[in-house]
Amino acid sequence: MSKQVNAKDIASGAILLLLTAIGMYINLDYPLGTASRMGPGYMPFVVLVALGVLGMGVLLAGLYGTPQRLEKWAWREVGLILAALSIFGGMLEGIGLAASTVALVVISGLADRTQTPKGIAALAIVLVAICWLVFTWGLQISVPFLPPFLTNS
Repeated sequence: MSKQVNAKDIASGAILLLLTAIGMYINLDYPLGTASRMGPGYMPFVVLVALGVLGMGVLLAGLYGTPQRLEKWAWREVGLILAALSIFGGMLEGIGLAASTVALVVISGLADRTQTPKGIAALAIVLVAICWLVFTWGLQISVPFLPPFLTNS
């Protein structure tokens, strides 16, 4: 007797666990520190543990959930999202957090066929404001917020 499984959830859980394993391997080079004196590897470790727990939960849900077949992959959307993340990472140091965030939102917004230009613009404005509030004002990170030609630096 064969058991039907939810192939979507199993594939998603496996991808999340694979990303967790890759991230943990990369994070081995950074000291963790303690909760009161965090090292550079502490927060990535915490996020990766959460990602691993999520991946395990999704995988188990796939084993015991409603049977569902794996459908065709949306390669265009996957490519646009990966391109958006890569461009964000490549632009961040040189052009600043605000412009990089706008590029990320616009390119990844193209992956969602239901998204409108107004929706993308509104999301970009809100995310830039949140990024400034959290990273520039709150955490005071050393990444430039605006492009250097706007700040004369």
